[in-house]
Amino acid sequence: MHPKICVVFCALALLCFAFPAWATQENEGVKKVNESVNSDDLAEEKDPPGEDDASFVDEITVVSASRRRQRIVEAPAAVSVIPAEQIARESSHGQLPKLLEFTPGAEVTQSGLYDFNFNTRGFNSSANRRILVLIDGRNPATSFSSAMEWATLALPLDSYESVEMVRGPGAALYGADAFNGVISITTKAPAQDLGGRITLTGGDLDTFRFDGSYGKLLGNGWAARLTGSYLDSGDLSRSRIDLNGNGVADVGTEVEYEGLSLDAIPLPSDRNEGIWGTLRLDKSSDRGHSLSMELGSADFASGGTIIGGIGRVQFADIKRPYLRLSYSSPHWDFLVHGSRRETFDALSLSSGGPLIVYEEVAHAELQTHRPFAGDRGRIIGGASIGLDKFDSTNADGAQTLLFETIDVETSAFFGQVEYDFNDKLRGVFSARYDASDLHAGHFSPRAALVFAPAPRHTFRATYGEAFQSPNPPEIHLGLSVAPDLSIAPLQMAEEAWCTPFGVECGLDAVPVMALGNLDMKSEEVRTFEVGYRGLLGDKVFVNVDYYNNRMLNFITDLVSAVNPTLGVLNPSYGPFEAPEGIPDSEAAALESFLLSIFPNMTNHPLNQRAVLKAVTYTNFGKVESQGVELGLTAMLNDELRLSASLNWFDFDINEQLEQDPLQANAPEIQYSLGLSWIRDRYDFSFKYRHVDAFEWAAGSLKGPIPAYDIVDLVAGYRVNDRLSIGLNVANLFDERHYQIFGGDVLQRRALAYLTWRW
Repeated sequence: MHPKICVVFCALALLCFAFPAWATQENEGVKKVNESVNSDDLAEEKDPPGEDDASFVDEITVVSASRRRQRIVEAPAAVSVIPAEQIARESSHGQLPKLLEFTPGAEVTQSGLYDFNFNTRGFNSSANRRILVLIDGRNPATSFSSAMEWATLALPLDSYESVEMVRGPGAALYGADAFNGVISITTKAPAQDLGGRITLTGGDLDTFRFDGSYGKLLGNGWAARLTGSYLDSGDLSRSRIDLNGNGVADVGTEVEYEGLSLDAIPLPSDRNEGIWGTLRLDKSSDRGHSLSMELGSADFASGGTIIGGIGRVQFADIKRPYLRLSYSSPHWDFLVHGSRRETFDALSLSSGGPLIVYEEVAHAELQTHRPFAGDRGRIIGGASIGLDKFDSTNADGAQTLLFETIDVETSAFFGQVEYDFNDKLRGVFSARYDASDLHAGHFSPRAALVFAPAPRHTFRATYGEAFQSPNPPEIHLGLSVAPDLSIAPLQMAEEAWCTPFGVECGLDAVPVMALGNLDMKSEEVRTFEVGYRGLLGDKVFVNVDYYNNRMLNFITDLVSAVNPTLGVLNPSYGPFEAPEGIPDSEAAALESFLLSIFPNMTNHPLNQRAVLKAVTYTNFGKVESQGVELGLTAMLNDELRLSASLNWFDFDINEQLEQDPLQANAPEIQYSLGLSWIRDRYDFSFKYRHVDAFEWAAGSLKGPIPAYDIVDLVAGYRVNDRLSIGLNVANLFDERHYQIFGGDVLQRRALAYLTWRW
């Protein structure tokens, strides 16, 4: 962990004991970072003007849309929320993206057991990173690729208080990678999750899972909770080597999978095994101050096959310890978190080569929020800083993915102003400036008008901009992708122009490499949205959102460095320049000779020896897209709830690179239906989702995705106050299909669980 962050963490921990304003009585309501709201706001939310009778809509609140708590109908963005009760009923699968699978706008594409590419509003990709994920304000994504490792979030999901999904550009409040939206996860405070709980789960794929949690009040305003999980399970992944001698990959099922490429090596493991644990300590007071400290670790010992831009990768050992500290007062929030990620046994199945990555992350954020103009307005402002470190050194001391250790500094300033022009019209303006070693400075604005003709009906118009930052490999990659090039013309050039002057140009054995692009730009999106949320009658909640996107500067997958139309890509690695020590006339002759036969020959950035730039990244593409997201929830009676969603998506590609053609990687139409019945000791839910056929293209993986239909079933029974049992079945009718071209064939997964509380 970075030493400066450790010092801050320890200093604030000591401060909480000496802070004079803290009360000594116990308080079960623990304030969470970015959720502070004054008492007047809460009174308005609980008792909307003109409404005497409470409805279930008034109890649905969100935080992530404005970084403050508000009723969902007032939010200035398209947002959905999964509450704690639903999470607890469905948590036995341990797969967080499946909690959002049936919500409006969600594009959940699954490959392996824990390999999900979660997106919204199109242009999904392998290891998608266009959705920013936060858990209690902490970003758990791997900083090296900016992608989510969902397996490392496989904590007891019933420890989550809520999961919110904001759709559309979120960079104005959250910065880089909140491109298509933000998923904000809030865990339960220890004081809200007292006592012990153990859940045992087993079923298909020889699954055994243990989840445990214990929370306790410690007195003097302190509360603690310990959680842990253990998983041992089979996997959906199969080896894709030529078992039959016909050059066709065998995916282990009867599903037709034409065009699937072979792996270079057999699958190292067909098991998933991992262990997760957290210790959280909170202190709260009746004066609105709270402190939360958390230490945790996610260790995934085996399995974990994922789809990336270079094909399938399996992780044999991931270690991800982290810490988080947050402090809240009535007008201030402070968050600091740090983590480390070690992956020393990852293998590329397409090449057989090891992928070694070590990263350290340390980030801090400060936010203030205050009312003004007699509580008609609210202002939020804040700043953040971060320091990330990346290393890919192997046991021999050689870098495997990078040329050298990379340090990345980031900083940002953000603010938001909300103002109620009258009882029905509210304006919201947000803006943020982000600076980073990975990209040029970005200014990201968002403006919204929210009109409420009646207390439970709102219309919204929003404009926002966002960006997706290049990740470290896209800028600094230095990876050998083929045997060294050793041919007679290059050997003769070495002997003719380099050896006579005592200079080694490296032309006798030239590395063939995939290189990052030092001039890489961020992807950008500009979005206009209109939406409606409202309660029809007393029982039906409807939300409808229309959006129009303009996207540009797409970051390509690795493509050939020589383009027939554009010439040699990636100018940051220019034509080969002769090393010092060779006379000018001889150097010019050498450079001219190499340019004539290998225009993509360049220099190693550290030693200036020759390198063949085989593949690289670049920016290319302009797209316009639009869509409609429809959601409906109907309370048929006190026990029965009906839900439905419909997504329509359309796009027009105005510019693309022929070597890496763009695909939306999303269907034109998908819809879902759900029915839930909850009564006393029983609960039951039945959910159906249909996805139209579409084309998939991401890196080397290109092909059709046939239409598919999924039915999930969840049932539970509370035997008594201590014992509960249940069943969770994904893909009830065992429709064998794949959702990502190159991904695993999905099948039914039925799990039974038993929970004991004390």
